[in-house]
Amino acid sequence: MKKPLSKGFLGILITLSLAYSCGGSSGSEEPPKKNEVLPTKAIGTLPVNGEPCADYDVVEGDNSKVSVLFAWNSAQNVDSYLLEIKESTNQVFSRSFTSLSTNVELNRGKTYSWALTSINSDGQTKGDSYSFSTPGNPQGNYAPYTADITVTFDANSNLMYVSWIGSDEDGDELIYDITILEKENLILDIKEFNGMQIDPISYVSNEEYTIQVDSKDTFGNVSISITSLVAPN
Repeated sequence: MKKPLSKGFLGILITLSLAYSCGGSSGSEEPPKKNEVLPTKAIGTLPVNGEPCADYDVVEGDNSKVSVLFAWNSAQNVDSYLLEIKESTNQVFSRSFTSLSTNVELNRGKTYSWALTSINSDGQTKGDSYSFSTPGNPQGNYAPYTADITVTFDANSNLMYVSWIGSDEDGDELIYDITILEKENLILDIKEFNGMQIDPISYVSNEEYTIQVDSKDTFGNVSISITSLVAPN
């Protein structure tokens, strides 16, 4: 014959049962995820895109250089801005700023491209590419200006139209390499193209697209233009 459970033992069982039912498994719950807020794209204002630079100062004691003013509009949710400057494909300057302008000493008679990256603790957002030429007699042949890219979306046909305008301070004939990414997936890669508009491409609503146009002259100079945007719903 089984002995009845004592009142003390029953009390212990009830206490343990309540402990497990009222939060004993809380340790396995994942903490709520932080909502990431990426910075918005910074828009460059100076030097004016695709033109000879007008906002500069002479550098005393060095006639081969000028001090060029770079300026941009404030973006949202930004801790700092990374300014990168290239001559053709060679990077000549890279530095972070919390201000909205700075002066950079550059060689005379050159074409440069530049871009801004907005940065905060959650990530980065790359801005569009711009280009300009510095005053003075050209040191060799000018590189092309970066292509001015235009992208439009036709919601009725779900087609994306990509065109651009290319130019060169020397008036050299230009050809183009075009690359288009859908997120990180390559969907178009055209080399040695001599037009300034490609055939329409089907797009996916709310998807991010990155368009890159490399402008190349007959002297082997290259300027790279990149723009990213999200297709409409």
